[in-house]
Amino acid sequence: MSFLQPWMLLALPIALLPIIIHLINQRRYQTTQWAAMMFLLAANRMNRGYARIRQWAILALRTLVLLALIIAIGRPLASGSLGGGLVGSLSGGSSANTIVLLDRSPSMNANAAGDSRTKLEAGVAQIAETLQTLGAGRVLLIDSNTVAAAESSPARELASPEELLDLPQTGPSDASADIPAMMLAALDTIQANSMGQTDVWICSDAREHDWQSRDGRWPTLREALAQFGRRVRFRLLTVAGTDQPNRSIRIDDIALRTEGDERVLTLSGKLQSDSEDGDTSNTPATTSIRMDLDGAESIVELPLDSGSGEFTDLRVPLDREQERGLGHVSLPADGNNADNTYYFVFDQPPPRKTVVVSTNEDVANVLRLAAEITPDPNIDASAEVLLPAEVPSIAWDETALLLWQAPLPTGASNAELRKRLESFLDRGGRVIFFPPANPDPKAELFGVSYSAWTDLKDDVSIATWRGEADLLGKTLAGASLPVGKLKVHRLAALSGETTPLAKLSNDEPVLVRVPTPRGGVYFCGTTPTGKDSTLSSDGVVLYVMIQRALVDGAASLANTGRLDAGTVDAELAANWKRLQGPDNSLSTEHAFTAGVYADGDRFNAINRSAGEDATDTLQDSQIDDLFQGLVLERVNQTAGESNSLVDEVWRAFLILMLIAMIGEAILCLPRQSAQPASPSVGGATA
Repeated sequence: MSFLQPWMLLALPIALLPIIIHLINQRRYQTTQWAAMMFLLAANRMNRGYARIRQWAILALRTLVLLALIIAIGRPLASGSLGGGLVGSLSGGSSANTIVLLDRSPSMNANAAGDSRTKLEAGVAQIAETLQTLGAGRVLLIDSNTVAAAESSPARELASPEELLDLPQTGPSDASADIPAMMLAALDTIQANSMGQTDVWICSDAREHDWQSRDGRWPTLREALAQFGRRVRFRLLTVAGTDQPNRSIRIDDIALRTEGDERVLTLSGKLQSDSEDGDTSNTPATTSIRMDLDGAESIVELPLDSGSGEFTDLRVPLDREQERGLGHVSLPADGNNADNTYYFVFDQPPPRKTVVVSTNEDVANVLRLAAEITPDPNIDASAEVLLPAEVPSIAWDETALLLWQAPLPTGASNAELRKRLESFLDRGGRVIFFPPANPDPKAELFGVSYSAWTDLKDDVSIATWRGEADLLGKTLAGASLPVGKLKVHRLAALSGETTPLAKLSNDEPVLVRVPTPRGGVYFCGTTPTGKDSTLSSDGVVLYVMIQRALVDGAASLANTGRLDAGTVDAELAANWKRLQGPDNSLSTEHAFTAGVYADGDRFNAINRSAGEDATDTLQDSQIDDLFQGLVLERVNQTAGESNSLVDEVWRAFLILMLIAMIGEAILCLPRQSAQPASPSVGGATA
């Protein structure tokens, strides 16, 4: 049990006053033996046991009255999870400062167990009511969208905890949460404001995609926060979801094709069900979905491939003259409506142009072939091979992908080229770097540099890689790429702040990605030549890598865009015009809300990221590892718990005090003595 006024516990010794007074009274008189009294005491010996019990009962009730009164004034709480028992109560039930970290990701829009609200709504309501009960002083809000917008000060100060219930910034979002970034924002807020005792509330459903438990920022966070000791306490509120079945729909590929005299739109994607738990054997062969195409709605029978929940080349007939359009597909309402709709836009595909910069003819030929051979004959693909000296002639506005196998452009002489590269990436282009013949360890680009070549004694294979997304992700059919079959003979080690996509069995990264606001920068630690690796002989992985990067880069040249919510500049998206999507969303949150938006003549479709469809949740042991060395209290809300996380129970102690006072008064009533018998009327006479 914890207390809102724990200082009242210092008055607990007052409850011993009745006992102390009783002991003092016993020592006030001296015992003197008196024959008459000894005779009376002996006569009353049979009643001594009852009298003693009665005295001790009165004494106990008087003590209970004082004890209940002190506890009631201390304002006890029914939930012990927020105070840590008596020891936690001594430090107070609430801190002077409270920071609320709010996960607004699509998974939080699922229905809460035993509640008509979503997990997000239930969590916000519980935190607001709890902070109000605890009498929280200064309350600040950091939500997942505000952190993603990279604002200078993501913390919003609230006038009162009830403001959480009305703010648009506590509503649902289609953007993923970045919990490590939110923790960093909380750390910066504590340091910038020189906060004292601070409670950090985290409202989330502990999805792995949002928490990123393997992210390198967690060790740094733990080290920085551990310096505060018990001054900063973390309270994680997780609201359980409902057992109601849930399905999600996603479009992975969309193409506009001309077949004879007909124009056809083909869609490929996935229909995923949480209730299947990975077993898709009972998935029906077809299912019905609602499709909106340029405002015209229809019901479409969706064929599923061998019960896997995936569909390929769903054909939608178009008018012969139609070259672009927009729409969405949707499912009926279920356990989470945030993943029931997916928006799309289409247009004539732009040419996929690749520029290969290399001084090695063998490398250039392999990369050129992988870029020119397109899986769709309707798409125009070309590749141009240039020497480093010919780079200024690149038509950057027409290029989708740059494959660079030459010395890194560093130094003052290449300043203009570096600016061109940055502009190319800001537009959405893609770059893959391969090590040159003689790497210069001092040459650095985007914070990454190559070390000298190292001959690996044995053919080292790729042991681990990120197969859930990015260049090495699984295919549309769910099959993994044969990355583990690749062998590396020579490696130019990579150094810098990067995200490894593939590592060798000796834990050396062989393919990494550099974090960038837009576009994609990749560094490979080997080349596709036979003396360096088997990338060309086992060419499937190299081909898929280049084609995926080419598709992403070409998307920036198209008159349409497919974007993940939260990855768009919020100020830029605020000027877009919403064509499809929820009508109640704020213009300042266009970047975080799924829908179709017009940016001049360009159509942009914003949807939740692919990671939001994953259902992996962190276990308690994993959360404990993330907060190792920090003060963490978990509050797991289960089915039917829709009230505040804490309840004041001082009224129960006042009632207990009144009952004790009544009991003491009854015991203190004088005992009625037996009435003497009346003399007989017809008594005997002398």
